[in-house]
Amino acid sequence: MASLALAARQLNVPYRANSIEINDGDESEEGELVVLLIIVVAICGALVGLGVLFLLVYVCTNIARRIRWWVFGVDEDGVSERMRSRLLPDEDSRQSYELARAFERQYPYGSIDTQLTSEQQSEIREKGVDAWEFVVNLDVNAMLQSKTEVLFMGGENCVQTNLPLPKANSVYYFEVKLVEKPADVNMWIGLATKPYPAWRMTGWNKYSTGYCVNNGSVHQNSPFKGAHIGEQLFVGDILGIGYQPRSGVVWFSRNGRRYKAIVSGMLYDLFPTISADGPCSFSANFGQRGFVFIEANVKRWGFGPVEGSMAPPPVYGANQNTILLETAAPSSEEDDDDSEADDDEADDERSDASSRQPGISADSIAIDIPEGPTSADATHNAPRSHRRRQTGSRRPPLYQKNDPIAAQLLEAGETSLEPVVSYRNKQPDLLSSPRSSSPSSSAEPVVL
Repeated sequence: MASLALAARQLNVPYRANSIEINDGDESEEGELVVLLIIVVAICGALVGLGVLFLLVYVCTNIARRIRWWVFGVDEDGVSERMRSRLLPDEDSRQSYELARAFERQYPYGSIDTQLTSEQQSEIREKGVDAWEFVVNLDVNAMLQSKTEVLFMGGENCVQTNLPLPKANSVYYFEVKLVEKPADVNMWIGLATKPYPAWRMTGWNKYSTGYCVNNGSVHQNSPFKGAHIGEQLFVGDILGIGYQPRSGVVWFSRNGRRYKAIVSGMLYDLFPTISADGPCSFSANFGQRGFVFIEANVKRWGFGPVEGSMAPPPVYGANQNTILLETAAPSSEEDDDDSEADDDEADDERSDASSRQPGISADSIAIDIPEGPTSADATHNAPRSHRRRQTGSRRPPLYQKNDPIAAQLLEAGETSLEPVVSYRNKQPDLLSSPRSSSPSSSAEPVVL
């Protein structure tokens, strides 16, 4: 400032210090605006550059994939045509592979809504973990022994549960026990989306991962590439599958020992899926009983609560102090009075009916038909209400003395009738009617 004032005095130019200070403030503000503009332009340029870079990478990847397909015959599985023909030696395996790819194109992920609906969530609240069960379709050669036990009858088959894994908690876990499995049968246990080809092994198609019980390898979305992480399983071993829905990580355990997690990115609606290419059987545990993996028990990684909100059925025999029994059970004295009154009424009705019937004469006789040697004891030991109902049923109908039907019944040796009428001379003529026969020709009955 002093030098500027001295120079202005030498040149006879008026010097104004205030104006010079004001000019310095304007220059500083303009400099800040320029710096801010440069920063904004740099950020926008960086973003545009990143976008262009990602676009170039995407285009180059697609071009490389198409070139690889045209030149080397490598498909989306990362396997060349020659390698695929070597891995699929027979016609059945190649046809199964082509049908599975066609199935994936026809039913891509999201074509069917598989999220838990409000009805399914209410079912889970009512039933708890019992809401999950395996479903055996008509095209699957398997038999559902219980909700969580399946028997494969032979051939390539695959079963899935009716409900997907929930996503409310951080980890969900279930176990599968090998009940029966021959050594030459391949079995795969894992997770997959729905719908899934009923003839494919778990982990061979898109959006699926499976553990091979025979060699301990894990496949994800491909039948050709697998990672060996575990050991072979035998009858009685238990394989556990853990799923973290927030990160899409899937891990496995064998007999309570956890393997490292190598499957990731499974952010889908996954269903427990088990498949085999021969006869075998298994039993799954979704949390309805204790797990072999201790950590899953402590942290309660099951699919749901063991008991839901639905009230259990009443205990067998718990019918005490009920209104129905109190109102329906009469006293012993009332039972005796009712039984005697019923017997008297039945006798009066029978006598009135016999007197009013025109076809029955005054000389008719009743034939008792006992029920058997132990019928009296059984009737005596029966409840009073049962005896009261059987009182009128034991009374036989009235027969004429010379009735041919009664004579035939008395003559039959296999009948249990005890004859109260015996004929002294001979049996009456069965062809003669009671009215046409004379008293002299008919045999005289003698009552014993």
